[in-house]
Amino acid sequence: MRKFFTFLAVTLLSFVGASAQCSTENKVVPAEGETLKYAAYFNWGAIWVKGGEAIFKAEQVGNYFHYAVNAYTMPKWRWIYDLNTSIEAYMNRHNMKPISFASTTYEDKKLKHEKITYLNNKLKYQTWGDSVSSMVTKEVDHPDCSYDLLNAVYAARNVDYSKFSYGEPIPFNVFFTEQMSTITGEVLGTENIKTRSGKTYNCLKCKSNSIPYSIFDPKQPVYVWVTNDERHVPVYVECKIKLGYIKVYLEN
Repeated sequence: MRKFFTFLAVTLLSFVGASAQCSTENKVVPAEGETLKYAAYFNWGAIWVKGGEAIFKAEQVGNYFHYAVNAYTMPKWRWIYDLNTSIEAYMNRHNMKPISFASTTYEDKKLKHEKITYLNNKLKYQTWGDSVSSMVTKEVDHPDCSYDLLNAVYAARNVDYSKFSYGEPIPFNVFFTEQMSTITGEVLGTENIKTRSGKTYNCLKCKSNSIPYSIFDPKQPVYVWVTNDERHVPVYVECKIKLGYIKVYLEN
């Protein structure tokens, strides 16, 4: 269940171009804001169990979008693995450029803080544990149309998919595991998806290669289905990880 939040975020990154596909207009977050709740299911042999939840919130705050996520292990499984991650990010709502990212993760009795500040063509990355005195800071090149995980989710949802043919490779840059990585994704076509709540959505089926140095099986693609409309709400996600499989469903 390590890095549950990143699982959902990474699968949405397949459509953030590394060159000219920057999204500059918001079509996703309504004036009153948006809240999406997801449930993650993990296979335990032949049985699928609900192991974690994540709640994504987005709102307009002055000239910015404020995004927040809380992802956590379900209480009944914390004796096996205990994870609670709180993340927030800011984006300029006029040009859709990232401003900052911050996370606090409690994982199996270990505390980790991360902070990203965007500085034109570079980003400043800071991380520390229980004490700020242990902080490590470094600067990393920040190419055009590159994002941290949370800002990337909303940038990706604003991309105009109609500009790309089915199966057309779409490269993008994402900062993850303390480095900038390039990932390639594609839109495969349309498909109706029925969630565990019984509701059916008309979706775009998309995939990307798995992100390096993470829980994902590097030999297996990651799939995500998003609503086939302007808002591109993620409805269903599935992929192979090193210890099994994960499925994530939109609950409400």
